[in-house]
Amino acid sequence: MPQTENVDVLIVGSGPAGMSTALHLMDADRNWNGRVVIVDKAIHPRDKLCGGGITNGGDNILEGLGFRYDGPQVVVQELELIYRGHSHVMNADPVFRVVRRNEFDHWLARRGQSHGLTLRQGEAVTSVVPKRDHIEVVTERAVFHAKVVVAADGSNSTVLKELKWNRTAGQARLLEILTSEAPDDRAFRDGVAVFDFSQAGSGLQGYYWEFPSLIDGQAFLNRGVFDSRVQTKRSRAALKQVLSESLTNRGRDLADFPIKGHPIRRFRSDSPVSAPRILLAGDSAGVDPLLGEGISYALGYGQVAAEAIVDAFARNDLSFVSYADRIQAHPLLSGLKTRVAIAKLIYWPKLIWQQELAWRFSSMILGGFQRYRQGFGTRP
Repeated sequence: MPQTENVDVLIVGSGPAGMSTALHLMDADRNWNGRVVIVDKAIHPRDKLCGGGITNGGDNILEGLGFRYDGPQVVVQELELIYRGHSHVMNADPVFRVVRRNEFDHWLARRGQSHGLTLRQGEAVTSVVPKRDHIEVVTERAVFHAKVVVAADGSNSTVLKELKWNRTAGQARLLEILTSEAPDDRAFRDGVAVFDFSQAGSGLQGYYWEFPSLIDGQAFLNRGVFDSRVQTKRSRAALKQVLSESLTNRGRDLADFPIKGHPIRRFRSDSPVSAPRILLAGDSAGVDPLLGEGISYALGYGQVAAEAIVDAFARNDLSFVSYADRIQAHPLLSGLKTRVAIAKLIYWPKLIWQQELAWRFSSMILGGFQRYRQGFGTRP
């Protein structure tokens, strides 16, 4: 029989949201060491579908913890937005950085372990049952009686499934491939990333992307399509066809590359992000519905979750009724509602002013990146 373990905070998932929550708790008070357990069904390093972009907002949150990611990465200094034959180029140093999620997540998990956090890998959650004075979480190795559970286990969250929280209407989609490139390709030489919105308004509620990426020191382009599905009544775009056409226009054949894809949860302001003794963080709470950005927001969710937990234990009130308000007050996460509204406008079918909105959106992106560099997410 599995042993029963009592714990103050059980974090399910050791990606950026889960590790950010744990690390921010430790940053608030070292006495949290020994009171927090992180469980994950996977073992680092593990594959994760993701473009891998970390904005300055995410960097600032890491720097507030005293960290700076120094692993393999490509610094994007030029962002090209394409819309129906028109191109708009923006420059910043950096616009964002591109990392590989298996390497970044492993690095962040090691930071947590080096600070004394308990990380149990290869231990899947099989049951989550709220009780009167705790949450009972059964894993493959133990039964936890947790005062608080943080669901940071991604878009296909086991915790959400066990709690029967229906959030299927908030699902976006993506497909992703990797193509080997010459190291002197413009994307690597000049640090160029591409967002192509050419098929927005004609089926796709999103864009085609190209991010320069390094895998074992070799140059690859991370390419894919993101479909936000923010307009839920519209018919689904044929993502494979969209990706194939985008690649054909760039001299590539989709049949030459293995495709990976999965649904992701996009943020919805009307979806619950907490319950008594339970908090959602990262992809389980919802990614940016405009671009599908996840890493920086996950780090921000972790920061807010930790603040909410510290306050809840201090007041002996684990209801977390103000958690959604805390999310909306965070300098980075507060923009999620705005991005929902912008996504609904830009991805509206046959919108007369869609091109104008695309260019205004371009300015919003650049302005946002510049504001993040001014200190969003850092310590007060």
